[in-house]
Amino acid sequence: MPSASLKTSLSIRSFIEADRKRLKEIYLLCRVQTFYWCDSEQFRFDDFDNHTEDEDIFVAISGCDVVGFVAVWPPDSFIHHLYVDAAYRAGGMGKALLAMVAEKYPAPLKLKCLVKNELAFSFYQSKGWQVIGEGSDDLGDYYLMEYR
Repeated sequence: MPSASLKTSLSIRSFIEADRKRLKEIYLLCRVQTFYWCDSEQFRFDDFDNHTEDEDIFVAISGCDVVGFVAVWPPDSFIHHLYVDAAYRAGGMGKALLAMVAEKYPAPLKLKCLVKNELAFSFYQSKGWQVIGEGSDDLGDYYLMEYR
């Protein structure tokens, strides 16, 4: 668990190519840990490259460590991915990434949250996100959420 001093050293910056390997690790590990209802064999190390193509990516840094990221599809102000290393999830990283996106992109912001991902759903609701629809994709049922 990160110490309080690590929380205060949080910074967010735009993706640079040197981040790619670490973000691929975070993306793969978080999906394996979180999407317990899916066959983890379907997740690949290189999925990050395909799933974030043409998106704006911002990286959360704690101290000198890359600890998470958010990927946004700019034309729709749509948060496509938000992942934080499990060791840093209670440290305000996700909240800071959401706040940065809210400042940078026009409202309303949107995202999909898988119904079975109860922790993420609670997190988004606690930050003021509202359910505006529902759907289903290859990972399961999801809520379409919006933030104004």
